[in-house]
Amino acid sequence: MKTNKLVLAILGTALIVSTGCNKDSAAQQDLDKAASDAGGALKNAAEAVKEGGEKVGQDVKQAGEALAKDVAKKAEEVAAPVNAKAQGIIDETKKLVSDGKLQEAVAKLKELTGEKLSAEQQALADGLKAQIDKLSGK
Repeated sequence: MKTNKLVLAILGTALIVSTGCNKDSAAQQDLDKAASDAGGALKNAAEAVKEGGEKVGQDVKQAGEALAKDVAKKAEEVAAPVNAKAQGIIDETKKLVSDGKLQEAVAKLKELTGEKLSAEQQALADGLKAQIDKLSGK
């Protein structure tokens, strides 16, 4: 910020001095060079600010991604025990159906009542119930 103010002050001074000087004088040439250098410094300062802003943006994005991963991991840890129990019941039900033990499969499937199922587990349970109904002739 101080660099920007300094550059603006130099440019302003150069403009004021240039209006009273002859274009061919040595002072005018020095002033033109100073103004050119100040313009270059201003350009460099603007690029530095831009790069700094991009770096901050990247840092915020990375922090957000890390936070999202942590939240997802915690959610999986909390839901895992319930889903693991339900998945065990579903797997046992599949085995009973493949062994032809339909009555036991129906009883096992009823154990899912009250369990919190993922969308995939709900679809599997519904599919197993339909398969059991079809095999038992219902």
